[in-house]
Amino acid sequence: MYAEVAEHRMPYDIDGTEVGFRSMSDINTIDQIIGNGLASWLDSTAKGNLNKENRSQSWKVADYRLGAAFWFFFPELREVNKVAFHWGSTTASTFVSQTIQGSADTTNGVDGTWETGVYTIPAANTDMDHWRNKIFTLSFSGPVKAIRIGFRETSPQFDDLYLCGIHFYGRKAAGEQPDDVALTDASGVELTSLIDFGDQPEGTTEIQSFKIKNTSSSKIANNVNIQLNHGDFTISFSQDGPWQSVLDISSIGPGSLSSTIFVRNLLGPPLLTLGPKAARAIVTVGTWS
Repeated sequence: MYAEVAEHRMPYDIDGTEVGFRSMSDINTIDQIIGNGLASWLDSTAKGNLNKENRSQSWKVADYRLGAAFWFFFPELREVNKVAFHWGSTTASTFVSQTIQGSADTTNGVDGTWETGVYTIPAANTDMDHWRNKIFTLSFSGPVKAIRIGFRETSPQFDDLYLCGIHFYGRKAAGEQPDDVALTDASGVELTSLIDFGDQPEGTTEIQSFKIKNTSSSKIANNVNIQLNHGDFTISFSQDGPWQSVLDISSIGPGSLSSTIFVRNLLGPPLLTLGPKAARAIVTVGTWS
């Protein structure tokens, strides 16, 4: 079991966020990297890999006199409250330093006003579940439109340091998108934590539930589509099934809730390899009227 994370994990790879990257050699400070600005944009596959739980892809962020930086440009102002880094194949991640900065007014990742966040990064390691057991708190004085993170070795080691995941937890700032949907519990209280199925023996099944709320005060959400992106999880409008990966709702009125949506975690027969896993409920609104 992991400690509860009382925040939403941001799906920045599919929510309109753009991610930039720069790697530089022969540098002395992180400021040298971020001052030069981003050099390339991550495509949709790379963004998805950076936001995954596994090690599908890695980025070299440090070795002797080499550093790197990532930029995240959100489509609206956001409250970012927690972060997790997922390290790749290295045993020397304690020798890397980070700078995490946020801006509410930058246009290119270099201009504008930048504030260094307040955070304490836990001891790094290369455990496969580092993305979940090393989440740390990050705070700024207000919402941010962009975040940049720089990495550099803190001592003249010769180990290559790799990062394969950056996860953000938080939400859109108040008033940024009035026509939207949110996931709630059965009584309509918005979920502020991940739905955690906990530890389960092999060969067992657990069912939980949620609803979708139209948070708009004036518009109808039409053609609402719900998808799950993990083969071990399925959804249904009935606790008895049929279970599937996609559901459709014709409409949800302003301020109204959908009917209950049940989600099933099926672990199948014994002899499977178990470990941490995560599934998304991806909700898309076809039109607003």
